[in-house]
Amino acid sequence: MERPCLSEPAQADARFRRVVILSGPPAWARERILAALPEQDGVGLLWIGDGACDGMPCVSPKRFREHLGSERAALIYDAHRGFHPDAFAAWVGILRAGGVLYLLLPEADWPALDDPALERLAPWPLGANAVGRRFFGRFIERFAAHPEFLSLDPAGREPLPLPVQQGGRTWQLNAGQREVVAAVERVALGHARRPLLLTADRGRGKSTALGAGVAGLLSLGKRVLLCAPSAWSVLALFDQVQRELPAGRRDEQGFSWGDGRLLLREPSAQLEDPQDCDLLVVDEAAALGLDALQRLLERHKRIVFSTTVHGYEGSGRGFLLRFRELVAQAMPGVRQLELKQPVRWGIGDPLEVRLNDALLLDAEPEPADGGEPVLEWLEQDQLARDERLLKQVFGLLVAAHYQTRPADLQQLLDAPRQRLLLARSSGAVLGVALLASEGGFDAELAARVCQGERRPRGHLLLQSLAQHAGCCEAPRQRALRVMRIAVQATVRRRGIGSALLAEAESWAREQGYGLIGTSFGADAGLLSFWQGAGFRLARLGYRVDPASGAHAAQLLKGLDSAGRCLVDSVHAAFRRDLPWRLQRELSALPLALLRALLPGPVPQELRPDGRDQANVNAFAFGQRGFADAFPSVWRWLLDRAQDDPKDISPELLRTVLQARPGHIADRAAERRLRDHLRELLGPAAGG
Repeated sequence: MERPCLSEPAQADARFRRVVILSGPPAWARERILAALPEQDGVGLLWIGDGACDGMPCVSPKRFREHLGSERAALIYDAHRGFHPDAFAAWVGILRAGGVLYLLLPEADWPALDDPALERLAPWPLGANAVGRRFFGRFIERFAAHPEFLSLDPAGREPLPLPVQQGGRTWQLNAGQREVVAAVERVALGHARRPLLLTADRGRGKSTALGAGVAGLLSLGKRVLLCAPSAWSVLALFDQVQRELPAGRRDEQGFSWGDGRLLLREPSAQLEDPQDCDLLVVDEAAALGLDALQRLLERHKRIVFSTTVHGYEGSGRGFLLRFRELVAQAMPGVRQLELKQPVRWGIGDPLEVRLNDALLLDAEPEPADGGEPVLEWLEQDQLARDERLLKQVFGLLVAAHYQTRPADLQQLLDAPRQRLLLARSSGAVLGVALLASEGGFDAELAARVCQGERRPRGHLLLQSLAQHAGCCEAPRQRALRVMRIAVQATVRRRGIGSALLAEAESWAREQGYGLIGTSFGADAGLLSFWQGAGFRLARLGYRVDPASGAHAAQLLKGLDSAGRCLVDSVHAAFRRDLPWRLQRELSALPLALLRALLPGPVPQELRPDGRDQANVNAFAFGQRGFADAFPSVWRWLLDRAQDDPKDISPELLRTVLQARPGHIADRAAERRLRDHLRELLGPAAGG
């Protein structure tokens, strides 16, 4: 049995974290770990894996969210039964300064071995053996085989380095964090409509600084609302509030101290049922759709937006640039702060540097030139061989979308039945479209999908249409799904996105696809782009995503006669059901999205007649009550909105099309509705 060896870290900075790669049989790796690490290590040691961990504190890789905000001195990540890129990136973030990551890998050629975790990348009926191994090869080259890390195999007997002993953490804020605390207080106590946009990479103490700022406000008796995708994601913030106010009371809903109250809510809950507060703090704000952000800005005058720039969460600077533009338009007094100094580990930490490189966590697109773009199809092997091109493509996906994560890099390189289309100029990637094949089921399987008995992997769009829209023939079609499409911000509105879609559509026709479609978190701008390209709405999700506050929109375009017939059918059904949905599941739909949905033909049975017109006139000029006239006003307004709803007042749209007669609470509201209607009717109606 080996004795523990308290070896000094190879780096001069004891706050650096170290990496030890153990390549060999699982039993050998476990023996080395158990021989070297202390048996009783409190909360400092954690084994991450789906295999045996021999009595050590052990957790599945997928349960990383439960540990966010905590710190560990040693992590053992066992990849013998599968490697999960998102989970790996998240786990590394809880390893403290001076800690050690022990990465357990198979002894043979890892990329060539079967990995059960790969099956998620293979669309049915394919299995894990159809998935490429380019991601693993690159990960070994850029991370596992890096000379800064210690690599061991069964032939070697080098002692395992142990975590560096660290003194008790004082939780003293650094200068950047203290600046954040002061800025949070100014937002809440100073002039209104001067929000704060706080950004940072992981490990910079952003949540701790926010917690200190919130604690100061609670001590003044203020009410703070915290919008976050989950309680796990803001544990560090609550821990800091508890440290600042140890006598306070912490519960599932939030934290109380005297008259002060911190309330935790999901973004979707605050959007659907807004509550008043002295300050709204939005965690991971880049995860919210632009429509959702706009609604929060309209509703609250004092807001702090916080978001991670680089990390497993997936936000990039390109998305944040558009986010800042939106906030600045609504509130020109916005202030931006960025925390740059890491607090959980040392500056220049080799583990952070190598992880960012291996998983492209800090990927950014290269500046676009002014040349004309050329479209080209790219094979995955070509992408894997060209590191500069890979960084450009993935960086553009990160910049354009908040949910581009390490697992998406693996999918980009290895997922079968996937196509990549680029728009390039002089080597610079200006735009990218990521495409995947779906459907082609036989009649029996399509019927079972429609009945909810089967959910074959990798056919999201057509399965959703079958199960939720009742289009049971959809899975029998062959469809090309546009998974992602992104264009550099500096060259938008030059037709690059439309050119990518047109080329994808042309290729799909040549290959015999009957449909091309997409699914995304709906906002008015995106909907306008897709509809402008000839795509038609097939479905709008009834529930909003709890984190993003957006409804899922699914759009289709038919490429042959059968495809066009299917699109006509599902779009007509959507239009027929929309008026009823607006008064129920979609009653809280954002105004911009509502106006984008309304134009289009109204079903014949819902069109107003002469009697409806008379009732509308009578209500508008005070001769009929709203309850009596409501059905006629509803049909008339629905018909009026099919051309252009922009000149219809928000109050009229929301009260009539998204609510019920009982929502008219007083005579003043009814008078306003009459005024709005008279403006639409014009002077001729009064005569």
